[in-house]
Amino acid sequence: MWIFVAIITVAVSCLIPPYFHWKSKQREMRERLLSRLSKRSDHMLYSLKKVSDRYLTRDTKIFIIEYLLNVIAECVRANFRTPFIEKKEELLIHLSELKLGRNIASKDRVSSQQQFEQMQNILQYMLREIRNMPESYGGSRVVIKHHLTLIRYAHALAQRDLLVKQARQDLEENKKARALERYRFALSIIEKNGSIVSSKREKARLQKMIQDVEMLLFDKNSDDIAIKRQ
Repeated sequence: MWIFVAIITVAVSCLIPPYFHWKSKQREMRERLLSRLSKRSDHMLYSLKKVSDRYLTRDTKIFIIEYLLNVIAECVRANFRTPFIEKKEELLIHLSELKLGRNIASKDRVSSQQQFEQMQNILQYMLREIRNMPESYGGSRVVIKHHLTLIRYAHALAQRDLLVKQARQDLEENKKARALERYRFALSIIEKNGSIVSSKREKARLQKMIQDVEMLLFDKNSDDIAIKRQ
């Protein structure tokens, strides 16, 4: 009996150090994961603030904020300290304003190549983060896919705004053919996102812009023909 107890004691004493070493490694690994997650979430919040309401829908903003709040909750449960936790109150206020429709909407549009590239980088970052989002944070894959589609449309809309801005500058410089080419390219980009309800409105606007420029070109060509016939 005593021999059996001694064997068990020795066995347990041999197993305890590896167990605690394993637990320590597990804790370190989890802390590294939470550290990376909180830093990425902080960057996501920064990105969210940079995107105009023209490009991100209210529902997508709510979806992202709720995801960030879930990340904070995960850090709190794990007793992991990170500066990102301090953003909880800010996120809750913003979420409440969005749900109640009290937020001050910003409809700023991309108007230069530099602004477009900045917006493109921000939206691509959001796409990567949301694509890799666990279902436990953001809901079903169907919901995640829906918001990925909306963010891709945001990119298309930003590119559309830049092309329209450039086309208007071309018209001011009497470069109607180039302006028409830009409008048509913008239309092709929007048409690829036909599943988005608001894209129909943008499509109609671009078609009207194209018709106006085609009319100018047609009138010019008519005048040229008339001059040649005289």
